[in-house]
Amino acid sequence: MDAKPADISAARAVRPARAVTLARAVWPVRAVRPVRAVLTVLLAALLAIPLVVLRGGGTASAAPALPVGFQLRDMPTGQSELLTDFAWTPDGGYFTTGKNGRVAWVSSAGAARTVAQLPVTTEQDLGLVGLAVAHDYNTSRTIYTSRVVTVDGVWHLRLESWTVTGTGTGTGTGTGTGTGTGEPSGLTNPRVLIDLVANSHTHTITTIIAAPDGTLWVSIGDSADYRFVDPLAFRAQDLSGGYGKLIHMYPDGRGVSGNPFYDAANPTSWRSRIYAYGFRSPFRFSLDPATGAPVLGDVGFFTWEEVNLIRPGSNYGWPCREGNAPSPGYADLDACRGVGGAKPLWTYVHGPQGTAVTGGVVYTGSYYPAAYRGAYFFGDYSSNRLYTLKYDAAGNLTRPPEAGGFGTGIGAPVKFGTAVNGDIVYADIVGAKLRRLVYAPGNRAPTAQATTTTDAATRTVTFDGGGSTDLDGDPLTYTWEFGDGTGATGLRVSHTYAAPGTSPLTARLTVRDPSGAANTVEVTVVPANNAPVLTLTAPPPGTVFKVGDPVHLTASATDAESGPLAIRWTSTILHCSGPYCHDHVGTSFDGPAYAVPFTDHGDNTSLVVTASATDGDGVVASTTYTAKPKLRTLTIAGTTPAAVTVNAMAVRSVPLTVGARVTVIAPEVAVDGVATFASWADGGSRSRELVMPDGDVTLTTNYLTPIDRRYATDAAFRTLLGAPTGPETGDAALRHRDFAGGRAYWTPAAGVHEVHGMILGNYLAGGGAPVFGAPLTDETRTPDGVGRFNHFANGASSYWTPGTGAHLVYGAIRTKWAALGWERGPNGYPTTDEATTRSGAGRYNNFQNGAVYWKSSTGARSVYGAIFTKYGQFGWDGGILGFPTTDETPTADGRGRANTFEGGAVLWSPATGAHEVHGLIRTRWTARGAERSYLGYPTSDEYAVPGGRRSDFQFGYIVWTAATGAVVDRRY
Repeated sequence: MDAKPADISAARAVRPARAVTLARAVWPVRAVRPVRAVLTVLLAALLAIPLVVLRGGGTASAAPALPVGFQLRDMPTGQSELLTDFAWTPDGGYFTTGKNGRVAWVSSAGAARTVAQLPVTTEQDLGLVGLAVAHDYNTSRTIYTSRVVTVDGVWHLRLESWTVTGTGTGTGTGTGTGTGTGEPSGLTNPRVLIDLVANSHTHTITTIIAAPDGTLWVSIGDSADYRFVDPLAFRAQDLSGGYGKLIHMYPDGRGVSGNPFYDAANPTSWRSRIYAYGFRSPFRFSLDPATGAPVLGDVGFFTWEEVNLIRPGSNYGWPCREGNAPSPGYADLDACRGVGGAKPLWTYVHGPQGTAVTGGVVYTGSYYPAAYRGAYFFGDYSSNRLYTLKYDAAGNLTRPPEAGGFGTGIGAPVKFGTAVNGDIVYADIVGAKLRRLVYAPGNRAPTAQATTTTDAATRTVTFDGGGSTDLDGDPLTYTWEFGDGTGATGLRVSHTYAAPGTSPLTARLTVRDPSGAANTVEVTVVPANNAPVLTLTAPPPGTVFKVGDPVHLTASATDAESGPLAIRWTSTILHCSGPYCHDHVGTSFDGPAYAVPFTDHGDNTSLVVTASATDGDGVVASTTYTAKPKLRTLTIAGTTPAAVTVNAMAVRSVPLTVGARVTVIAPEVAVDGVATFASWADGGSRSRELVMPDGDVTLTTNYLTPIDRRYATDAAFRTLLGAPTGPETGDAALRHRDFAGGRAYWTPAAGVHEVHGMILGNYLAGGGAPVFGAPLTDETRTPDGVGRFNHFANGASSYWTPGTGAHLVYGAIRTKWAALGWERGPNGYPTTDEATTRSGAGRYNNFQNGAVYWKSSTGARSVYGAIFTKYGQFGWDGGILGFPTTDETPTADGRGRANTFEGGAVLWSPATGAHEVHGLIRTRWTARGAERSYLGYPTSDEYAVPGGRRSDFQFGYIVWTAATGAVVDRRY
């Protein structure tokens, strides 16, 4: 399955040494019951089957919770522990696989047999996990498996084909090509189809689908380490390798020609075989029955689980993305730049819904209610849940999964399939059960469950039916048959058997609901059988372990009837993500001693080791030791907050196992979105690895904002501004910092620039950055060498000279001034900030030699020199002339200059100076030809005469008479 890096927040209790748990078999009457088989009273002590700890810290519910009308019916598997996969044969039988290498076959009548015990490596999630039956099994007798084997000390992921042999006459219809025909009895002729080195004990070859067209579909995980950010995960993006891929190939190794990267010149290359890529742990997929598209569950790293409807050639983003988001840790690495990811069909966040998705199948039958026909059924291993969803032919989600699950408490699903009638069937790895989801509306029969405890000295057996359940919630009655001709009724009863009580007897419990529906289980009892006595020798209390430290345990067991007994060791790694926990099953072996190195399975993980012994009557004694990690604290420090990840967790402080391999990645950009990584205090690149020492560690980041970076690297900048006098403030759009000699600003567009002295004062007095924007330049010397300036983002500038001081020019007035040549133009430097005109109708800036006026109807116009002086004599914009409507321009005859205003004009020539002309007099003068007429340039402003007004010109005059309105021009 998978693992998530996380803190341990729950662990199993340590059983006292010599604690004894008695075991008795509990079997449904329809099950095939091995002789003298037994089941532990407490499920937690099941021989070689550690109990899965439910996420959320809960315990397994007594019975599944399913919608009304649905129930689970268990099918025989031929597996005593850790069922991983199953596949149907054409005759209605099916093969099953166990993690520990067992291949079993169950006939259509329910008879199970072991076909082969394959060598496998069972480190954590490794083992025999995948199975498929060839499309032409009746003639080829071929099946396919995926397993992990060790070759010369190196783990290998193997996809293999096998020939099934048979002996005698069976129910099968195929003809074996091996040693015989009939029911399967063995496997031969192994052929390796895929062989990859395994670099991790998770994320292996999982699902195999043998399609009707003779091709194989195969999912392969990234085989990278899940405990830290492992560069090997980037193989999922590499089309020249098989890791992190969905493969479509022929059994002879050729890729399918329709594959998106198929290379006809090299059909057996990985590119030719790849159908889609960018997967982490593609744990189970199926082919949509309508479209043939693969539907795949990809187990997430830190936050998200995915269900993906696979498009050919698509990249699903791992390790740079999980779900629809960047992957913690990995996304901060340069290798993820530009890597996208196809959108999943469905995602869910790690939590009560689960943390380990198991891809499912589409329901194709007609027995389930209409709401579930065509629905996709899938599960979550860690939360023990079933879910359903629906999508349309275009691949769009049309109904999301149930918030609380379709079914809860259903076991740990690790593979889904369908029965002939379409019923959903899944493998429960923890219970080693093959469970069929049946819809049977109306009253549902109860499920009987019985446990026993025995007092061998008195031959008294206590029977308990408290585990029995009824999906309808009906009250139950309990009827016991003790196997010696006697019986009793009641939930819990005791019975004393006659001497000698040394032979096995079969007792039965029948439970009935008020409607009469019943279910029966059998349990084997040996009344006089004493339980084994088991002694475990463990390290002293309080012992903690570093990675690689050997966990040394010894145990011995004796039994009054059987004498010395063999010790069976099983181990489980308990791994939690906050309150949500799951187990990773370790190795199992026999012997008097356990000496296995403490594992590095992420932060704060416990190793749970169980020693058990079984007597000749199947009674089990067991005790458990929990090896706890030796923890030290890794702390991330730094003055600038940054989402530094430790083994992909964004934390500031985290306990880690001494000796654990740790990946620490500082993101390129800090939380503020501005500061970028500069260094670790002790050196090194953003991504670093260490082995956790036996002592607390503090790693300190150094992030620099653009202002910090320029200050640190630009000596002139640093000398100009002096020491900082306050912290840097602002946001991702605008930041500033004050220094003894000025202020530095930063924006993404302009970068870092300083403002100081009188220009800074002028800028701030006018409103600063909120009004004028951030500086686009440092303070800069003007081209004429006299003054200094800063330009700002919102079309503003502040200019300074020793004689004028600093003044702001902006907007349309600045645009006009710039068009005339800035300070080298006719206006010179500004002598005022922009201000409101006297009339209140516009804006203006005064300059050394003039002014620029602006009004919405006239725009910005420049007036300077003698014309500007004359304009001032008439009251600027508040006088008869109003606002200028033109800049100063040459006159038509080329000998003078003129500005036109709303109320008239001012003309200048060397011979006449500057004079205004307005009203009807200006109209007559203009009609005569203005300065090119016989009148020439004005030599006076308009002035009063008896009865009217007059203006004088070089060669005549114009008079306006008030009484008549007549306008007359005359020569002198």
